[in-house]
Amino acid sequence: MRTFSTFLNPAKTCPVAGPGFRHSFFLLRSSGFTLIEICIAMGLCMLILGIGVLSVTGMQDQARLRKTAAEIEGTARRSLQEAVMKQRLVELALDGGLGGEGGRVQIRRVGDKNFRNARQGETWEFSPTGICEPIEVRITSPAGSIELAFDPLTACAVKKNVIVNS
Repeated sequence: MRTFSTFLNPAKTCPVAGPGFRHSFFLLRSSGFTLIEICIAMGLCMLILGIGVLSVTGMQDQARLRKTAAEIEGTARRSLQEAVMKQRLVELALDGGLGGEGGRVQIRRVGDKNFRNARQGETWEFSPTGICEPIEVRITSPAGSIELAFDPLTACAVKKNVIVNS
């Protein structure tokens, strides 16, 4: 029958070990990690890091898209305020005047069936009476698209449609 003391002193039960030979169970087992275990752990870490980087990049693209939409909305409101305060017609260039680094900007005027790119020299008018031309704007980027429909009385986006690519 083995007792707890035989595990602590295996020289008592080991026929090879003589009286001067101390043999420990813990010395027989190697400690540390094998190269395969280290490679698997590093591979898993790289996979998790890659997924994290991709999700952060996607969120940055979406933030850039939303920032461009907010800039267009702010520009429209400021243009309407300027037209009313200075009592003069304010025209905002649509062919490159709206788009930022957030994506491609397309417009749809009253009577248009589909969104289209702005024509050369096309403008958006803000009247000194406090009315702007009703227009819809679509900003498209690899992260998704945002559609804004502007109210002619306030120049604020009244309808927003956000489509995010995942």
